[in-house]
Amino acid sequence: MVAANKYTLLIIIFICARFFSLRAEVPPLERELNLSIVNEKIGNALQIIQQEAKIVFSYQPSLINPSQTVSVQLRKRTVREALALILPGNIIYKARNNYIILKEKPSEKPGNKKDISGYVIDAKTQQKVANVTIYDPKTLQSATSDAYGFYTIKSPPANATLSVNRQNYKDTTLNPVDLNEEKLSNIPIVAVGDSGKTFKDSIDLRSVVEELGSATSALFKQLKGYINTLNVRDTLHRNWQVSFLPFVGTNHKLSGNVYNDYSFNILGGYSRGTNVAEIGGLFNIDKNNVSGFQAAGLFNLVGDSLQGAQVAGLFNVNGVNAKGAQGAGLMNINRHFAGSQFAGLMNINEEMEGFSGAGLMNINEVSRGATVAGLANVADTLDGVAVAGLFNSSRYGRNGVQVAGLFNAAGEAEAAVQVAGLFNVCGLMKGFQVAPLNISDSATGVPLGLLSIVRKGVHQLELSADEVFYSNLSFRTGVPVFYNILSMGLQPGSNATLWQLGYGLGTSFRISNRLRGDITASIHHVSKGALYLAPSELHRLYAGIEYRLGKKVTLAAGPTVNLYFSDMLPGEYNHTYQHIAPYTIFDNAVGEGYNLKGWVGAKVSIRFF
Repeated sequence: MVAANKYTLLIIIFICARFFSLRAEVPPLERELNLSIVNEKIGNALQIIQQEAKIVFSYQPSLINPSQTVSVQLRKRTVREALALILPGNIIYKARNNYIILKEKPSEKPGNKKDISGYVIDAKTQQKVANVTIYDPKTLQSATSDAYGFYTIKSPPANATLSVNRQNYKDTTLNPVDLNEEKLSNIPIVAVGDSGKTFKDSIDLRSVVEELGSATSALFKQLKGYINTLNVRDTLHRNWQVSFLPFVGTNHKLSGNVYNDYSFNILGGYSRGTNVAEIGGLFNIDKNNVSGFQAAGLFNLVGDSLQGAQVAGLFNVNGVNAKGAQGAGLMNINRHFAGSQFAGLMNINEEMEGFSGAGLMNINEVSRGATVAGLANVADTLDGVAVAGLFNSSRYGRNGVQVAGLFNAAGEAEAAVQVAGLFNVCGLMKGFQVAPLNISDSATGVPLGLLSIVRKGVHQLELSADEVFYSNLSFRTGVPVFYNILSMGLQPGSNATLWQLGYGLGTSFRISNRLRGDITASIHHVSKGALYLAPSELHRLYAGIEYRLGKKVTLAAGPTVNLYFSDMLPGEYNHTYQHIAPYTIFDNAVGEGYNLKGWVGAKVSIRFF
């Protein structure tokens, strides 16, 4: 065990040492020098630098004039800067591992562009600045300073200018005459400070990318042209562009800063925006706005707004507004959408106005149009129409319409219409509800179902007596214009109790402050003793007057029309069920083995609540 721990410790020490050694390793040309060289021959000067920087120079002795001497003061200067001061113009160099190879500069062909290189330096601190964009606005040639502030770019035409940009620094413009093609051309830039005005897009594409997954974000940030989209304030324009991948195309590494009229991306592309049309074999990414038509084999990603039509094999994402038409194999995601959108799986919007259709579901914070989904529509606020195969759910809204195969839930919303196969729930019912079960807080409309529960509606407990059942208990629930009735009644007997279970529907209307009229229709299954399984149904139509005795107590009475339908074949019929009616207006056989009796009766009741 001790030996194992020792080897484990050694491995950890080795890994840590290797890690820190790698981190501390600085490229040969960027190693800092602090020394003074006075009247030294070039060969000796190179030897001094070699020892100080712990590097190795490799060159042919004939390359250097043995009699030429140099004097330089190197204070916080890099090896690259030292070589620019020491070596004559006909010698160039190249770093490879820890070696710096010197060789004679080849003859230049006429018309060839020269390279301009140097460091970008903070004008105040004299520190070298990394991730600075240097570009030609006309040709879109660009370079980015590396981790040590070094840059290299092709020399622009004589009448051109170079722009130098970095976040939190003032923009700088250079003329080619200001740059030295033979030596290092250092570029000073001025920081604006924390209070300075810095550029910021209305929507940062990074946040959109990050929401799609950290892996995608990490990959996107590794692209060399990405830093330019953060640095460059100018909006550039091109009539057209062709790219193979982001930053690999006719707009080079400045593609993220260019608006194109027409854009064709063989695999995928990244631009500031599109004005007319964009087509991508796999994907299109636009940092700001897209107008016109956009199509991609996999996805379209727009950081700001879309106005036009957008089609993708998998998904479309727009960071701010989308207006027009969208179609996607899987999903569409927008903040604000107006128009028509279709998705095989789902549509997700912060705010939707228009039509939204999805194979699975639509999810909107605010929905002001029509949404149709195979499974569900979910909205925080619904001010439109939602149709779903399974359910619709919303919390707020006015005059919403919901149609679902299973249920609709509108929370605190005002519902104009709700139709469902199982149940409806809403805050204020303004139109009508249709479902076996309807639940609402209040209603100015009509809930139609087997059972409707309205918190601020009808809740009456009724004790009644009629000519068949001397004691009945009923519960009336719903709204005055339409309510449900659940009832049970008893008629005690010497051998067994006659009882009924009933269900009915009713409506009531105001006659005066204390007087109301009501009409009900109900059906009651009548049994004596145990539950009687044969047909034994009492159908009753009641019309009566209700008088309010107090705040929560009323007295009601009225005539009834009764029809009793029963099966004559069971033995119990002759002994019991033939004698249910106290008297009959008619008593006839119906069909084969059935009997129908009719009579007029009355009911008196007292109601509570």
